[in-house]
Amino acid sequence: MKTLFLCFICAVVFVVGYFFGILHSIGPCEDATQIKKPYETLQIKDLEVTSPRYQALLLVIIFSSPGNHERRKIIRDTWLQTKADKDILHFFAIGSKLLNAEKIQSLEDENIKYKDLLMLDKVQDSFSKLSEKLREIFIWVEKNVSYTYVLKVDDDSFVHLDALNVALSQMPKSKTYWGYFDGQANVKKVGKWAERNWFLCDKYLPYAKGGGYVLSRDLVHQIVINAEYLSMYKNEDVSLGVWLAPFEINRLHDTRFDTEFMSRGCSNAFLVTHKQTVEMMIEKYQNIKRTEKLCSFEYQNRSNYTYNWSVLPSKCCIKD
Repeated sequence: MKTLFLCFICAVVFVVGYFFGILHSIGPCEDATQIKKPYETLQIKDLEVTSPRYQALLLVIIFSSPGNHERRKIIRDTWLQTKADKDILHFFAIGSKLLNAEKIQSLEDENIKYKDLLMLDKVQDSFSKLSEKLREIFIWVEKNVSYTYVLKVDDDSFVHLDALNVALSQMPKSKTYWGYFDGQANVKKVGKWAERNWFLCDKYLPYAKGGGYVLSRDLVHQIVINAEYLSMYKNEDVSLGVWLAPFEINRLHDTRFDTEFMSRGCSNAFLVTHKQTVEMMIEKYQNIKRTEKLCSFEYQNRSNYTYNWSVLPSKCCIKD
């Protein structure tokens, strides 16, 4: 009997010691179920890319809509033709949520042929969802592409890729937010762009116009790891300006980005020209092929400005 009692005591001591050893090795902030680390750490770990599907110096993301087949074809036949020997990758980003089976099939057939559609099944393609679209694009890009810069443009923008590629060689490879900035834009209160939840300031925070802008990869990464906490505004370019507002980065205002709601004309210096018709794109491409210049003749419809970063945003943008 005494022997059995001693064996029982030894067993208890062994079991207690065994579990104490496990708990000690787990640490004071964890248990046997492995409590997860904070959100940011998890996101960084979850998004690590060891062997990305795609690699490029410049990733071009073109915002397009499901029905814009002709615009996508014209872009493929014009300015995207000039990327052949360059380290450039492109995708047309389309929100596919709530599309009917016929439209989905049409897009899938197009993608089989061209292999350049990024279909976002979590996003409805509408004006009110553009910021969500941008966020989902960045999340996908973070997981799937190794790149240095990303250029976001609309499918009514013409990009002079040769000139842009040269300009990129002079850009910082990190902390770069490059485009045509505005800091004095009034907050829209009516219409499809109305921002009913805006409270930050009586003006939009400084942002690069959405017809085209460039980000370095590290800034996209910062957006992705904080994606859960980002506010969504109607204007995707406004949202991006807000998302990047707290960071100490290189905000590079460049008049070679003709990216406002209306084109300023035609200049051979332009890198991106917004609000282009199909005919304008064809003409610019033919000019480049024939003369290596963008314009048949240069002209200016509207004045530009140099952003003054040393004054308050409301005084930033005095036109020439």
